[in-house]
Amino acid sequence: MKKVLPVAIILAGAAFAQDPVPSAFWETASKYVVDSSANDLYTDMNLPDTIRMYTKVPVTWESSDTLFLGHDGKIRGRLVGENKEVTLTANMVNLEAGDNPVVKKQYIVSIHGYEPYSNYLFVYFPANDNENIYYALSNDGYNFTAMNGGKRVVAADTVSLKKGLRDPHVLRAPDGWFYMVNTDMKSSEGWSSNRGMVLMKSKDLINWKHSTVHFPDRYKGKNFANVTRVWAPETFWDDTYDNGDGTKGRPLVYYSLLTNDGTIEYDQVFFNYANKDFTDLEGDPIHFFDRGKSTIDMDIVYNPVDKLYHAFYKNEGDGGICKVKAQSLTSAKGTKAPSWFGQCKNALQQTTEAVEGAGVFKLINQNSWVLMYDCYMNGHYQFTSSSDLENFKFVQDTKTSGAFTPRHGTILPITAQETAALMKAFPTSDFEPRVINIPDSIGVCDGKKVVAPCSGTKIIPYVKVGDGSWNETTDLKVEKGASVTFGPHPWDGKIWSWEGPNGFKSTDRENTLKNMDGDYSGYYTVTYTNETGCKSTARIKIVVNDPEKPFIDTTTTLVRNNRDYNRAVRLKRNPVYFDLLGNRLKSKPRNAMYVER
Repeated sequence: MKKVLPVAIILAGAAFAQDPVPSAFWETASKYVVDSSANDLYTDMNLPDTIRMYTKVPVTWESSDTLFLGHDGKIRGRLVGENKEVTLTANMVNLEAGDNPVVKKQYIVSIHGYEPYSNYLFVYFPANDNENIYYALSNDGYNFTAMNGGKRVVAADTVSLKKGLRDPHVLRAPDGWFYMVNTDMKSSEGWSSNRGMVLMKSKDLINWKHSTVHFPDRYKGKNFANVTRVWAPETFWDDTYDNGDGTKGRPLVYYSLLTNDGTIEYDQVFFNYANKDFTDLEGDPIHFFDRGKSTIDMDIVYNPVDKLYHAFYKNEGDGGICKVKAQSLTSAKGTKAPSWFGQCKNALQQTTEAVEGAGVFKLINQNSWVLMYDCYMNGHYQFTSSSDLENFKFVQDTKTSGAFTPRHGTILPITAQETAALMKAFPTSDFEPRVINIPDSIGVCDGKKVVAPCSGTKIIPYVKVGDGSWNETTDLKVEKGASVTFGPHPWDGKIWSWEGPNGFKSTDRENTLKNMDGDYSGYYTVTYTNETGCKSTARIKIVVNDPEKPFIDTTTTLVRNNRDYNRAVRLKRNPVYFDLLGNRLKSKPRNAMYVER
């Protein structure tokens, strides 16, 4: 019997998986399963044209929708804000077959939807003696600038019973609302003085409607009325919840509970669904997670790649951040906790410092997750990153000082329009927001716009002469001998590449040209590659006033002969057009040769 060796196909940077290899080739081929990264595809696929069995076997690929995915595995288009499934067929040659040698195997590939966001908003409270809601903005998700001149944006004494708001969590929901939940607590009254939570909702992150849930009143006569802590509530949108009116989807609210009557003797995680108006909780709290010891600060995210819910939490008392996983958010129609699995062998934080307030979010249009946590004894937040929510690497410590002193909060991506509106409502003069435009439309699918795979970052061309001030311009005139510095934004960008006159090349963002003469006159073109791999270009025109080396802008001049060339140089404003014999025309004809300045 011929021995058939195991085989792996490399796809999107990872391997196909397979069951034990059967004896026949076609059976072997039918067992291949696309790597899980295809469940949420960000980058082009690397499709092989052969696979190696006991010999090289040809394979060709077919995409069911080339508007989104080419036959070569390259992403051609994306929907905005949602994934698109495409069927990818592998056609493999069965060397043992006679009349029907081609074996087809189909895989479902989910093209990640384009995320129309540009910036990050950090919502937090700043200190135990300042339990109000504050905002900060970021272009990269790691470095933040406090908004509103470092002043609060939501005053606790206007919305909470305890006159204190802690641990804000904000959810962007598919129904167009932002939902915020907060711990209703005043720490100066003690760590067991918390009796409920504050529910808030907004359409714009600026104007919030609020309600309070006071457990002693809401659950009078039940053990839940005896709470001493209702800590760090968060929300998760459950799209399986049946609203009873033909629609689905509702915020699930989860939090840690402790009572003083012995029924809940250490902090355990419970949940409720919010009511339709997000003004109250429905029903009694339902037990959600219990590790056998105090558990607080749970934060849940869903990973489309492994199709699992990942719940991060703090091992209160033991220290450290761990997580569990589940295949569903709840079970038995939302009445029971999910079947969590996973053990905390090693804490996830990349420090030996005391940590709390874990928050997880995904970077915009990148398959990269960020786990952040408050190193509350040492005056900084720590940021780590992961591509699989399993293995985290240290990125940086972000110092918390001055106007920016965040404690337990939430980071969420926001659009350029939302950023502009927030900056108008809460002026932030020392922050320049990055703007990433939605890519151009390339078609329509089921009435939805399909856009190009990615979009570059807007380049803002800052230039200064000598020690002068920065000017936002792409057209600059200077005297001979001058020094010019150009340093476009984003200042925290990734890859810069410059080309220009006089052999100028550079990979630095900021460049200085000294003692310039006419040889330096011309266009300086910069290409910027952002963190998602998309490129943007900009041109800065610099003209040096050098009579010995006058600048002639050949980029807009078609030279046909010396007479036309000299005439074009003398032109100041309007273009002049010529026919093929060099005769001047009164207007621009179709497909005409022309000289233009």
